[in-house]
Amino acid sequence: MAKFFFPSCKAKAAYTHASEKLRMYMRARYNLDSIGCCRTGHQKLTAQDSAIVVCNNCAAIMEESSQAGNIEFIWDLIDKDADFPFPDYHGEIITIQDCWIAFEKRQLQDAVRSLLNKMNIKYVELDENFAQTKFCGVNLLAPCTPSNAKLAPKRYVEEGVHMFTPCSPEEQVAYFQKHCTQIQTEKVACYCKFCREAITMGGKQGIHLLELLFPS
Repeated sequence: MAKFFFPSCKAKAAYTHASEKLRMYMRARYNLDSIGCCRTGHQKLTAQDSAIVVCNNCAAIMEESSQAGNIEFIWDLIDKDADFPFPDYHGEIITIQDCWIAFEKRQLQDAVRSLLNKMNIKYVELDENFAQTKFCGVNLLAPCTPSNAKLAPKRYVEEGVHMFTPCSPEEQVAYFQKHCTQIQTEKVACYCKFCREAITMGGKQGIHLLELLFPS
């Protein structure tokens, strides 16, 4: 079984330093290089192959449009790596924001929390967490992109069409500000780029799990 690493184009652009550290880690630890973008790269996988992903949307595309026999999140790999050099945040209290795109993925959600524990972070849960989360930043406050609808129709069209509520930029900011009123900590840990951006737009400091694991 061959393994293919999809580092997330959006994460690479948004978190350049952390993504480069992740690339170096994957190369040194697993001898894996990036295969590129999931939107085209998914076509290269067979039923004997495994896809390693960072992004929840990449996972959705792999699940519906690729032949991959197995899909793994990078968070699971790092969580199982006994030699990973976890940074120590000295008991800092940070709220965790779950992502709707991965609302049903309890193994992923548990791995994220395990990583926070290993970084000595005390995390705070929101009322709408795990499978109850309905949050995915601007991704759900704009029309579903045609590419996502085509590559993951079950997620975004057949079962998720009711989640999209397009609204103006001003309405988006107001929505995120209201969402953030329930958050008591200054920092919010996210494992989705859209979630992180929305938390920051709402007045809190969104920080992606990549940034926590691979700090500057």
